Amino acid sequence: SDVRIVLLGKNGSENSRAANAILGRAAFHREAPSHSQQHSLRISGEVEDRYVTVINTHLLQTNFPEGVIIQEVKDCVHRCAPGPHVFILVLQYSNFNESDRHRVKYVLNLFSYQAMKHTIVLSSTDGHVYLSYKSSNRAVHNLLKECGGGHLKFDTVSAEWRSEMFRRIEEMLKKEQEEFLICDIYEDEGDGASVDEDQSRSGASVRRDEKEKEDTKTGCDGG
Repeated sequence: SDVRIVLLGKNGSENSRAANAILGRAAFHREAPSHSQQHSLRISGEVEDRYVTVINTHLLQTNFPEGVIIQEVKDCVHRCAPGPHVFILVLQYSNFNESDRHRVKYVLNLFSYQAMKHTIVLSSTDGHVYLSYKSSNRAVHNLLKECGGGHLKFDTVSAEWRSEMFRRIEEMLKKEQEEFLICDIYEDEGDGASVDEDQSRSGASVRRDEKEKEDTKTGCDGG
């Protein structure tokens, strides 16, 4: 009956709004975090006969120093021990590009190479707008293909979406035959690799595949 959720997103206030909608109460402050508030916040409560823990992170906010990210992932892993059940990615489709997608993949891969399969994309965008952005925005389209839980629209008025979220979490865990996701804990932070270097490595195969597809079609698409 326990559900441990790691929340990711670029917009701090939107993250908090989504976290509050999940918990059904104003648990997180809506203000955007400052540099002195880089650590993840963990709040738990009873939701629909479940004990739900939400770890609200700031890992996708590009204004934070790169050196903080790996340590923050380690701290987040300890906060959601013995492991998270799902990653919730709070997305604004009009403000998401290929660079953002590679950063999402980089951060999730720090947790586990299986983390994408345990991810649900959450937005306040209605279905019509969502389908429009999915078809026109290649970064959104490619991300959705890799996320195991697909897209879900959250609503601050109706709680039906939340029941659907729990159903998808159970479905994902059953599909992966896991009770929860076991994360990789990094003991050595001194390898000198930067976020951008690791982003390049984690997204290299994706970019190569996309380029090969483009070259096969037209040779020079310009996109």
